[in-house]
Amino acid sequence: MSAGELLQEEDEENALDALPRLYRPLMWVLCMALVFFQIYTAGFGQLPPLSQRAVHVGLGLAIVFLGFVRFYGTMDTRQKFWRAGDVILAALSAATTIYILTQETRITESFNLAVMPIDLILGSILTVILLIAAWRTTGPALPILAIIMLLYTLLGQHIPGTWGHPGFDFQYLVEHLYLGTEGIWGTVTGLSANLIAIFIIFGAFLMATGAAQTFMDMALIAAGRFPGGAAKVATVSSALFGMLNGAAVANVASTGAFTIPAMKRLGYKSSFAGAVEATASSGGQITPPIMGAGAFVMAELLSVPYLDIVYAAVIPAFLFYACVWMSIDVEARREDMRSFDESELPTRAEVLAIGRIGPLVVTLAVLLISMFSGNTPTLAAFYAICTNVGLYLLIGLFHGKDVKQRILKLQKAVISAAFGITGILALLVTAQVALSLIGLTGSGIKLSEMIVSIGGGQLFVGVLLSMIVALILGMGMPTTAAYLLAAAVAAPALISLNVDPLVAHFVVFYSALLSALTPPVCTAVFTAAVIAKTDWWSVSLVSIRLALMKYLMPLYFVFRPAVLLEASTVEIVWSLVMGLVASMLLAIGGGRFYRQRISLPVALFLGAMGALVAANEWWMDAAAILVLAIVVIGQRRAVWLGKKA
Repeated sequence: MSAGELLQEEDEENALDALPRLYRPLMWVLCMALVFFQIYTAGFGQLPPLSQRAVHVGLGLAIVFLGFVRFYGTMDTRQKFWRAGDVILAALSAATTIYILTQETRITESFNLAVMPIDLILGSILTVILLIAAWRTTGPALPILAIIMLLYTLLGQHIPGTWGHPGFDFQYLVEHLYLGTEGIWGTVTGLSANLIAIFIIFGAFLMATGAAQTFMDMALIAAGRFPGGAAKVATVSSALFGMLNGAAVANVASTGAFTIPAMKRLGYKSSFAGAVEATASSGGQITPPIMGAGAFVMAELLSVPYLDIVYAAVIPAFLFYACVWMSIDVEARREDMRSFDESELPTRAEVLAIGRIGPLVVTLAVLLISMFSGNTPTLAAFYAICTNVGLYLLIGLFHGKDVKQRILKLQKAVISAAFGITGILALLVTAQVALSLIGLTGSGIKLSEMIVSIGGGQLFVGVLLSMIVALILGMGMPTTAAYLLAAAVAAPALISLNVDPLVAHFVVFYSALLSALTPPVCTAVFTAAVIAKTDWWSVSLVSIRLALMKYLMPLYFVFRPAVLLEASTVEIVWSLVMGLVASMLLAIGGGRFYRQRISLPVALFLGAMGALVAANEWWMDAAAILVLAIVVIGQRRAVWLGKKA
């Protein structure tokens, strides 16, 4: 089965078939309503902020509770009980959000809002519902954190010392969360309702209309003939997929179902095959333009244009994938891994046929041209969706293909998009709750001050502490939630150390996302290990080795900000060159091989030289280039002399 076909078999696209028959018509209506609400408001103007967010959250939560019934056990009586509970929760979701729609004028225009009992009841219900929805869709980590923050907000007056605060009563807490624009309906919820949802829809339609198979075939053409072709295909395909969805686990599950068995068939160890896919797929979170919604969130937090974040992210993502590619090449040559046979590869004529690649190129061109022309990303995505769907149907009509079949694929795309939106909606809104309470109680400022205090004002120590804090906060968290929490507590600490805000946010962004590969909670590794049928620990260790550049990149941001385009053209080019030098040193040192095997002390020395490039000292740069030249020339000469002898 091809990668594209595998993607079409994802659970979200078959979600309706797994539901009880009674649910299916209602779920179809809800999914259609959510997707077309987002498309319509993207193209023809959004509702007032509170209304836009309330409709988005209300429809999304209803889909979560009615569509995720498989979350529970398999006993019939238990299922019936929980399904009844799901219906009640969906109804309460609708009631609590419809109430906000009816009260928008009162909430937005009242300077001294009189809180009524119904406000407290509905606000409490919606807060609990959000915690349940987030637990169901993303696991316990974020809801538990939100519960801790709720208790801390209510009981802070009983905590002695620095971490105590005057405390807030229950009525004020509910008012803050439910009847204002800083709690549940705050900035992050607005991002989900205004921007992130439309790009999830765009990705779903693009995949349904053939982009998945095209991306995989392009990766096969680009990398399949190289040594270790399957692993390099995994790298290229994950980069391409990551540009659209940016979700590490989703990337592993989709591309990994094809690439991991292919790598094992070509002779790779199971642990290495799983690690390649986990590492490459985690790059989707840092690859422009979507970055797991990170680019949108960062632009909002920094109050800068979205394209500024996209530009800044290009070189770091390139260096990460370059290091992964070089590491794979080292492994392939060391283990003498073969490439794909010609018979296993698609032909260029087939993949580059105008009828196949044309719609994809035109759609992406419309998206980029629209953004670069000054339109908002939301409107650009609307134009791209219309272009993609229109071309898909027109090509089917003119080429005599089954238009009905194409319409059915678009219907599946609607379901996939709706489930994609709801999968991230609950976590974003719950993250918004936690973030608003971090700001309300001042706990973020206290943690930032603690980081600066422990570091003694030393920039290097402060960066390391911020990285550790962000990594810990990111464990078990989806991409966007991990970054949001880390940005709230670690970024201010770096900014107080005179780090540029853009640099500070990139540091915590990368650091928070390292949890996808770092034990003990490494979700991308867990998924890859299951597909590779091996233990997750060995997969994680190899993943860390392959992703060394990702671990070092936060230091590059601070000490070589040129990689974020925060410098002159000459400095940017030089930093890119030195990044490639460092990547090669890390790859050779990590794999302990170039043309011949390398001893452990030499390998550690090479890795250290690659890491020291981050220091941005001319003599260290010169030393790194010299060491790399000695290794490359020396080993090539040794191999040549050996062959000649």
